[in-house]
Amino acid sequence: MRVVSLFFLLLFSINTSAVNIPEVNEFDIRYYHPESYGLKDLVFEVRVSNLVETLNKRQSFGKIEDLYFKVYWMFPGQYQIEVNGFPKGFEEVKYQLKQMIKNRLDFVVPLKLAPRVRSYELSYFKTSSGKGVRGKDRTGTRPVSEIQLKFKSNGMLEEFKTFSPTGVNSSTFDLGVKGWSNNKWVVDKMTIKLIQGVQLTTIENEFEYKSYNGFGFPEKVDIKTTQEIVTNNEKNKPNKRTVNSTIEFSKYEVNTGKAMRFMTKGIKK
Repeated sequence: MRVVSLFFLLLFSINTSAVNIPEVNEFDIRYYHPESYGLKDLVFEVRVSNLVETLNKRQSFGKIEDLYFKVYWMFPGQYQIEVNGFPKGFEEVKYQLKQMIKNRLDFVVPLKLAPRVRSYELSYFKTSSGKGVRGKDRTGTRPVSEIQLKFKSNGMLEEFKTFSPTGVNSSTFDLGVKGWSNNKWVVDKMTIKLIQGVQLTTIENEFEYKSYNGFGFPEKVDIKTTQEIVTNNEKNKPNKRTVNSTIEFSKYEVNTGKAMRFMTKGIKK
């Protein structure tokens, strides 16, 4: 989950809770969440380009012909991920592969914003074009010590930024409306910037969707990842590399009960 100048922002002195931040709840209402329209049970497959080639280069797993993931999701957010096409054993590697897919489940069934900010002490700050909300962890126990949200004047979330001891993570969004989204917002492009020390990682995600049984889900996400070393020394040559990849989502099965049967009994069919 971009360097923005915050020097011109004026911080309001009033602190409040998530309940008293209407922009957060209103954004959740205006964003497309398929479970709000009756999604209870979902099964789908995921394939990641270049993943087979990358694993085969390690030459420790044998020859992998086809590797894909089967995801079982059940309301209100339970899920299990299967790794198919991978040799038996290597449980640690399989765990890492599952984590990679877990981090992208939000592409299919988006998380709501309110639960993510509820435990922070929130306050408003002004921006040049809308409103900003800052969240502080007063307990000192959370891995993310501060969050910042920027909303446009129409209530659309423009940026979500987090601060932690390991670095700064900002996500910016281009949102739109689809024919199947019931006039709700859907993300068309999401750009993530991670700053860790002198390294800047930029991940650009562009989404393509398809309608299944009245619900809209991503069919493909094109990802461009750029890593570069950022220094103040102009004599240093640019150190940058870019990798392109694609995540494909397919074989959606909507409200068939298969996910519930699989997770409760281990039965696939």
